[in-house]
Amino acid sequence: MKFAKQLIALATVAAAFSVHAESDINTGPAVGALSAIAKLDFRVTVPKIIFLQVGTGTSYSDVTTVDRVDFTLTAADLTSGLAVAGVSTGGAINAKVLGNGGTVTFGAVGTVGGLTNGTQTIPWSQIVPTATGGTLVHPAISGAASSLTATAGVVNQNTVYSFNYSNTSTIAAGTYNGQVVYTASVL
Repeated sequence: MKFAKQLIALATVAAAFSVHAESDINTGPAVGALSAIAKLDFRVTVPKIIFLQVGTGTSYSDVTTVDRVDFTLTAADLTSGLAVAGVSTGGAINAKVLGNGGTVTFGAVGTVGGLTNGTQTIPWSQIVPTATGGTLVHPAISGAASSLTATAGVVNQNTVYSFNYSNTSTIAAGTYNGQVVYTASVL
């Protein structure tokens, strides 16, 4: 009796994990149409993702390289008051946001106090980003994050960023360093 109960329990568990396809059999006369119908259900499960690339990177993978934008001013630049273009160590600064969970929040937070050289600083407002050839607008550095609206639940925006140092005031000699951290979030 104990063995029979164990066998019934095993059969019940096996049935729960087995897959049964639908089948249909029909009979009829030798002459005339006859058909059988069977259905099969399908399901695709898609995980929620968020991908952000700013600078060197490979689409849809983790890359830990942090590029740098350098502004090297000449004596003529210092007295001209004209903007100076930055040069990236990684070449073109490709930017891409991909998310499939609805609206994406995209922000950029710079080092507190701006770019620093000891006690000397250059405010982030002096670094002017420009987006070219795409739809991903650069968020204000240390300003409010922007909302990227999803189409059919997906945000897929990209561009190429370039940066200018506005050069509107004379500053002390030195090398000023700072970092901007970009964040893309989806709820």
